Amino acid sequence: MKAKTDELLGQEAEEIVDRAADVGRERLERSPGDVAITGFIGGIEVSLGALAAMAVLGAILTAAPRVGLYAGLVVAGLVFPVGFLFVVVGRSELFTENFLIPVVAVPGSSRRVWPLLRVWSLAWVGNLAGCAVMAVLISIPHSFGHPILVGYEHYTAYKLAVPAPSLFVSAIFAGLTMTVMTWLVVAVRNPVGKMMVIWAAGYVLFATNMSHVIVSAAIIFVGFIAAHHSALDVARYIGITTFGNLVGGVGLVTLLRLAQAREKERGRTDRQKRRGRPANTG
Repeated sequence: MKAKTDELLGQEAEEIVDRAADVGRERLERSPGDVAITGFIGGIEVSLGALAAMAVLGAILTAAPRVGLYAGLVVAGLVFPVGFLFVVVGRSELFTENFLIPVVAVPGSSRRVWPLLRVWSLAWVGNLAGCAVMAVLISIPHSFGHPILVGYEHYTAYKLAVPAPSLFVSAIFAGLTMTVMTWLVVAVRNPVGKMMVIWAAGYVLFATNMSHVIVSAAIIFVGFIAAHHSALDVARYIGITTFGNLVGGVGLVTLLRLAQAREKERGRTDRQKRRGRPANTG
């Protein structure tokens, strides 16, 4: 019975942390060019998911304007996760994926702090650059139909009008969701199970309109001019969501999971010591 339970529930937290740390150490040892190029590809690929979602959202808003943005996102969220699948299965990378795997490799080695900051910054720049290139291509007149651009415009107009405190909270949830996804991708062994995890996280993030810095950039880089916003508005959005994503991912998932793994390990060690202690014969 125990074997079946372990197979159903998967690995313990400390085992997942160990697996993530092994991968994290490899990520931290990559060259700057490797990180930047991988991040650039990630920006391109997540932009494809955003494009698919905007095709659905734009078609809905064009055919039935009274439906509203959120109803459209609930449907568009069904196709958006293809972008995450491209990124994860294709071995590219998003900035927010690095809130777990490289971070768990840092404790116990101060020499890994700078490589972690380098990975974060280069992945972030690479992602945004990839999104920017895709935005330029999508914005070329007649490259895509008008209804698709309507989706970009409506999404952007809403996002750039959100007050800073609300935007920050939304970004915390996005960072949390992405890091939970990364944790589960490491934990789940079955390829189909991994794809289900990726789809579920992508749907939750997009359908609820969470503020993921890279996902949003893939859309607002296209739509901010049509939505009558400035580059300064976009920069404000990018800054707030970047910080919020970090807080949600590292603060509310990774650090708690590390604490959980250490407590489980400590509890196991204490139990082993008690079992090995001679019985008290009085």
